[in-house]
Amino acid sequence: MSGDGTGSLYVDDKEGLTAWVERFFFAGVELSVLSTPAFVVAYLAQALYPDTVPLAGLAAIGAGSIALAVYRARTVDVGGWPRRGEFSTLPLRVAHFSLVFLIACVAVGAAAGEVGSWGMAFLSGGAAEVLGLGLFPRVYRAVHGDPFRKPAERA
Repeated sequence: MSGDGTGSLYVDDKEGLTAWVERFFFAGVELSVLSTPAFVVAYLAQALYPDTVPLAGLAAIGAGSIALAVYRARTVDVGGWPRRGEFSTLPLRVAHFSLVFLIACVAVGAAAGEVGSWGMAFLSGGAAEVLGLGLFPRVYRAVHGDPFRKPAERA
């Protein structure tokens, strides 16, 4: 296990670009799986805004995957994150990640659709996801308190 505190998904011999590609991949998986409840709403909402909801959603997934990897590695330190394998945090992560994706994809996509702006959908969808994910450590502390049982450590 490496010193980034993310569990057994990473091995010690990976560093540099290889380690970051792996972080981005697992962040994208985590984000997509934990946001699944919001994908159902996004799927239905895209019928009303067929251009802007999918565009905002794609931006949210892309920017969110990068942000989650950066936050978990504490390259940008928004606070401590629980390990992916800490199942006691799963309900909170599903709720938070789904709510953030719902806002970034559906709310931003609908607002951008109303004003007819693809640029707004793309930029605001990504920005909303990045900002919302950055709030997770504060939400975690409000619900579960400090310290984390097994926090992800700085790399």
